[in-house]
Amino acid sequence: MKYVSFIIFLLSTPLLLMGCTETTNNLYRLELERECVGCNLEGVNLPRENFGLKYRIPRSSSPLSVTPFGMDKAKPVDLTRANLSNANLYQSDLSSIILENAILVETNLSETDLENAILIGANLQGANLENANLQGANLENANLRGAILTGVNLEETHLKGIETDKNTVWD
Repeated sequence: MKYVSFIIFLLSTPLLLMGCTETTNNLYRLELERECVGCNLEGVNLPRENFGLKYRIPRSSSPLSVTPFGMDKAKPVDLTRANLSNANLYQSDLSSIILENAILVETNLSETDLENAILIGANLQGANLENANLQGANLENANLRGAILTGVNLEETHLKGIETDKNTVWD
């Protein structure tokens, strides 16, 4: 009977055994649910990832897949109020992502596709957006102090109320 209790205990605590952290749990939620509102992803290293609308998921809601057979277009990833400070998202597809009021301080978003992304109130202070595609993105009331914005596509981008300073680097 002692062994059965111990086995039940082990099976009921898989996260402790696998060494999962809050960050890995949040990444798991992001992958399966395409949503991680208010989650902590500080310092994650996700270069060349695809979280955009072009990422397709099976109708059965099983894990994400890029195979086109029997798939529907994915819903936008929602990272509202998420902390992505110091993250590396270099060359990632974040098209139509929702990053409203997200913390993206010192985040590497260079060469990232943020087409039609929602960045309302986002804190992009010191972020590297060099050669990023922000076409149609909404950066209303975003903090761009000290951000690097050289070579950025700002066509049809909403920039009302953005905050910049002398350290913001524009083309």
